[in-house]
Amino acid sequence: MKRWVLILGMILMGWCLAKAAEQQPKNIYIRFKPISTGGVYATVSTVIHHDPWWVGYQTMPRSGETYARLRIQKDTYSGWEKIAPDWGTIVLRIFNPQPVKQITLQLQLANHPNASAVFKTMRTTQTGNIVGIVLPADYRENPSHIMTIKQNSEQHLKMAESLHLSQKNLPQKFSFYTSAAGGFNSLYTDPQILKNELMTIKLLGINGVPYPGDEQILKIDQELGFSRYDDNNWMADPSTIKRDKRISKGFPSAFKKIQMVCLMDEPGHAGVSSIKPGEFHKYLQSQGLTPADFNTDNWNSVKPVTDRQKIKDIAYNWGKKYGDAAKKEYYWTARYLEYITAMGFKNATGRVKKYYPPGTLTFTNFTDHPLILGGNMMNSIDWFNLGLTDATTLMWSEDWLYETITSWGNGLFQRLGFICDTLRSAASIYHQPLGYYNTMDANKNLLMKGLIVIGHGVKTIYYFDYGPTYAATENYWSDSLGEYKGVAKLIRDVGKAESLLYPGQPVPAKVAILYSTTNEIWDTGGFNGQEKQFLYIALAQEQYPADILSDDELLMEKDKMSSILSQYKVIYLVDERLPESIYPELKQYVKNGGILIMDPMAGTKDEYNNPSRILPRLIGAKETLIQTGDEKKGTDTLTLTSETGISKEVPISLYRKCSFSDVKGDVLGKFSDGSPAILSNKVGKGMVITYGFMPGWSFFDRTAQANPVPHYVTDFPVGGRNLIDFPCKIAKVKRDVLLDTEKAFEADLLVSKKGAALVLINLSRKPVSHLTVSVAENGIKSVSSIKQGAISFKKDNGRIVFTIPINLTDIILLKK
Repeated sequence: MKRWVLILGMILMGWCLAKAAEQQPKNIYIRFKPISTGGVYATVSTVIHHDPWWVGYQTMPRSGETYARLRIQKDTYSGWEKIAPDWGTIVLRIFNPQPVKQITLQLQLANHPNASAVFKTMRTTQTGNIVGIVLPADYRENPSHIMTIKQNSEQHLKMAESLHLSQKNLPQKFSFYTSAAGGFNSLYTDPQILKNELMTIKLLGINGVPYPGDEQILKIDQELGFSRYDDNNWMADPSTIKRDKRISKGFPSAFKKIQMVCLMDEPGHAGVSSIKPGEFHKYLQSQGLTPADFNTDNWNSVKPVTDRQKIKDIAYNWGKKYGDAAKKEYYWTARYLEYITAMGFKNATGRVKKYYPPGTLTFTNFTDHPLILGGNMMNSIDWFNLGLTDATTLMWSEDWLYETITSWGNGLFQRLGFICDTLRSAASIYHQPLGYYNTMDANKNLLMKGLIVIGHGVKTIYYFDYGPTYAATENYWSDSLGEYKGVAKLIRDVGKAESLLYPGQPVPAKVAILYSTTNEIWDTGGFNGQEKQFLYIALAQEQYPADILSDDELLMEKDKMSSILSQYKVIYLVDERLPESIYPELKQYVKNGGILIMDPMAGTKDEYNNPSRILPRLIGAKETLIQTGDEKKGTDTLTLTSETGISKEVPISLYRKCSFSDVKGDVLGKFSDGSPAILSNKVGKGMVITYGFMPGWSFFDRTAQANPVPHYVTDFPVGGRNLIDFPCKIAKVKRDVLLDTEKAFEADLLVSKKGAALVLINLSRKPVSHLTVSVAENGIKSVSSIKQGAISFKKDNGRIVFTIPINLTDIILLKK
């Protein structure tokens, strides 16, 4: 009976809420009374937090801009203006008929156009002619939360002051950016508002801001002591450069403080309309190709191809020879589009080098969307190509990850490490530094994610975006005290460790994951890309850092390919396709003693989507794909041999299952029906290990099951990790950091001549009272923690060993 009463009560409550929503007025109304002056009119607009972002309304009073007799007199209310009830900012610009220099107004908001329906009355005095009214999301339920932009800016400053943040020992070399000048001259003109916002971020520890397009903003920036600038100048437009120099005439040192120039945000590659046939053919010749490679004797017959269906049509209508030529046209069209994209950015970088201060860096923000959501980089732009051609001099991406398994990024914060190491791979020839956008989030999440990217070599973070909220469309954090705390905490933790963090660089990895952009030209799905990320995370949780090794780099460094591969004891290959010229090098790598790990059907095709037999002949069996598609096809339990070091059965989820026949090598693992699941085959001094399922996807699926919504992702199956990392144990890969816990940790070691900084992030979010840490470092004279202070340690066979308690994060300083 009680149950039914509860159900009926819930139904009744839902009905009441629905009726209340129906009765909520569909519009609100605004009017104003000028107190300090008369004979005025106002233009009205709103900035809202959804499409179309900005809405304009009728002048108050209508035609007041034309007829003086209609204008509002002193101490007299205007008529009512109807506006949509969106939360955002209402903006009034006051004229008489020129913009007034100062104004005192009384404003009223009402649900209906009469005095009895007024729910908010406000009085404000503003410098300048613009008055902004901030409507928070809950303004109907809590009209007291409605305030002017000036009051909101004062609130922001009080929020920062309430944290009582120390201004000592802040980072000097690391750069922390955000933007706080949004809305100046468009939503307000009072310089005190601007000062409030800039003082707020300054208190948090922000030391860099965007280079302004306004001299007054620049003046206040300089007064408050911001030491560096980011200039948003799309493709290094010369007119913007002239403007920047003109603005800085009164502050000659300001232009010299420009640290970096953003050339574009979230770019894609050039379109096919950008292709000029003659230039396309010159590019093909530069790659060592001739018309004969395309089944013709005339370059004019070689055309760009971007549609895979056209390849099938050509093969069907004209035969295999012409179909094969069309495959080559398709592949090289994709490569050429990436080439001309990179050259466009390289030209823009050249302009920056010519006209900006020496050492100014250039970047374009590689959106994380294709990798994190789609698993396929080439659906946007080839990051590797831009870095490896030195088209930009600062490698940069962004963080949109959140904490639950169903959120953007699935709560797997270590994906940020994968992105950073992808950027480092792109920087492998010219050694560009790394930077990152960190988007809004809660206090602890910000700390964890910020330390992960710093642990992978990032030296510049832009906290996107303070806003302020009243001036922003969809990305803002000026009203979030949790964000204030997270930003301030990270900056101060970095300040305590900067002497070792800043010069520190990641330790060279002995494990690599091959990233084939070639595969992504043919396979626009993201299944393989996600698999690589899951493998990376599992390895990181066992303290096996993995480099991301691109086929772009191997092709650009053909003469060094053998030596590049030889750096690694273990290489993981997921993708079906690689350029054919890489396969013999991988074979020789194994024969020389390397261990090559292969997912189902990996390395079975070349860059033209034709079969390749070099690697399939090395697995020691015939491999047959028996589960097509990329969805989960059930579960199973694996039994493994002692060679893997895994003594217990391991439950798995089945994705892309293969069968093996004519097995000549060793079986390392079996499915529950006794059939081979994992093979190993000795080749020369090395070994090829082949999985009959996708171990990364299995690890992810098991992690998802262990972390139901809405909880943080904190539990990671040890068995799933060990299924992925056991080849590293077989290869006896030395781990620079060892932790005596099965809890998942991110442990990043940054080394320099001064010593090392060990960044620790406890992904389980459960305190560990005694964590024993072993670090492979020599010449260390002291060990300390930014949380615990000095730590006693011992030296043991070239390793530093110590024990600490840890809650969520810590940075350990090992000084020489």
